[in-house]
Amino acid sequence: MLLKGFILKYHRLLFYSIWFVLHCIQAFNTELFDDEAYYWVYSKFPAWGYFDHPPVIAILIKAGYAIFHNELGVRILTIILSTASLWIIESLLERKNVFLFYAICGSMALAQIGGMLAVPDAPLMFFIALFFYLYKRFVSDMSLLNTLLIGLVIALMFYTKYHAVLIVLLTGLSNLKLFRHWQTYAACVFALLLFMPHLYWQHINGYPSLQFHLFERNAGEFTIWYVLEFIGGQILLAGPVMGWLLLIAAFSYRPTSLNERALKFTLVGIYIFFFLASLRGKTEANWTIPSYIGLIVLSHQYLLTSARFRKMLYVALPFTFLLVCTGRIIMMTDLPPAWWIFKDEFHENKNFVKQVKSRAKDKPAVFLDTYQKPSKYWFYSGDSAFALNTTTYRRNNYNFWPIEENYIGRAAYVFGQYDRYFFNDGFVLRNGDRNGGRLIRDYYSFSKLRIDGIEVNQLDSNNVSVSFTTNTPDEYLNYFREFPYDTASVYLAVYRKNKLIKYINSNMTVKNIQQAQQQNNVSFELKVPNDDYEYKLAISTCLPGHLSLNSSGFKLTVN
Repeated sequence: MLLKGFILKYHRLLFYSIWFVLHCIQAFNTELFDDEAYYWVYSKFPAWGYFDHPPVIAILIKAGYAIFHNELGVRILTIILSTASLWIIESLLERKNVFLFYAICGSMALAQIGGMLAVPDAPLMFFIALFFYLYKRFVSDMSLLNTLLIGLVIALMFYTKYHAVLIVLLTGLSNLKLFRHWQTYAACVFALLLFMPHLYWQHINGYPSLQFHLFERNAGEFTIWYVLEFIGGQILLAGPVMGWLLLIAAFSYRPTSLNERALKFTLVGIYIFFFLASLRGKTEANWTIPSYIGLIVLSHQYLLTSARFRKMLYVALPFTFLLVCTGRIIMMTDLPPAWWIFKDEFHENKNFVKQVKSRAKDKPAVFLDTYQKPSKYWFYSGDSAFALNTTTYRRNNYNFWPIEENYIGRAAYVFGQYDRYFFNDGFVLRNGDRNGGRLIRDYYSFSKLRIDGIEVNQLDSNNVSVSFTTNTPDEYLNYFREFPYDTASVYLAVYRKNKLIKYINSNMTVKNIQQAQQQNNVSFELKVPNDDYEYKLAISTCLPGHLSLNSSGFKLTVN
């Protein structure tokens, strides 16, 4: 009886404390996921922007890692924000059954496990929850203070993840009367002014994030599997047992206030937006996370009126807890590899680093076509590493950081996929991952050289002339005049249906590049059958057959 009374009196303190402590235990005992290690490397190079994301996640990791030099330090501030997010979301409930709210949160495995990960989604959830809290104040009192506060939070959302723009646009669509008030425009202008440093970073770096997210990342052809994967992923992320019920409840609820109407617009709009995106390419399941504030609030409001659905949720809750506890144990325990874990990012990392370190010894390590492995190597070994992105992969922030220039002319150990001919120093991890390496006595690559402003002129059915601008780091210009670096040539990588089919050499080597910014014109003899192709410009490296990716893609039809 005393225990029951204690729980009823201090249920909030217990709920949020247990939530926070479980996250900390999980974070301390779980190795970094791939992207977490990558964002940790972000934090070593403070900037107003990065290739994949704005800078908030890097700031949070840098601050947390300054407190604890381990996995918990990487994650501690995202844990604090993800816990605070739930407290703010609870405050958004206009009619409240707090134990139903706890049950909804407990039914969402993503909120329980994903909330401890040092990824942009956790701080984004916090700032979106804060946005709706301030939006509720703003529509009732458009004071100067509320105007500036909501503008500040909009900027913070943008500094966290670009998906935030959907929240702002859909909220505006839910309440068109906002546009009658000057305070709305003042908040947007203030947010834009605060966001200007990031926009400037994008400008001086050739808008890489815009190019990648809008034109490269999701480029592809329609396949029904992408659509089915999207639908199935959303149901599972909403809750492995009762996600379907929460989705039905949230979509069925009719809003009774402006705030609930904004939440409904963002919920429906984000799901529709990414469903349409799945029709043209692969979408990641977590991209809909900005809608989860609406999912929690609206499903709660609907379930208040449905005793049958509430009972189903409560009955299923122990099964969700069992699944979550099992998942936590698997992530924290050094278990044998399991065939049913499709992509195991949280085991074998330290063993992999040990294997690489034993081969690289005191030489710098270069990893081919992966940003994950060099990031984890850096974190767990304490030695810097470099990722060489070739034409079979994609660009990332290793194309921008000041790492590559320190490796040129030095002996380096390069790691890639094992093969018998080149990367033949092989080792196999317990999970079956086959890795290979090779010592390169005189390493060089020029992946930081950026090729922009591409214009194509088809001379005839087999020949094209390509003009472009090379943006070259000053420190590379001296290398371009020395052997063997001056032999690096400009190539055309030819793709058909997203598959690389051939390389075509040009009449130009890097020796022809004399200035940091230079206009160039080269010709290529295609010799390909009539069809639609995609092309990228690349520069050869010290690795035969592995060219650095130096440009975005462009299309051309040969006929």
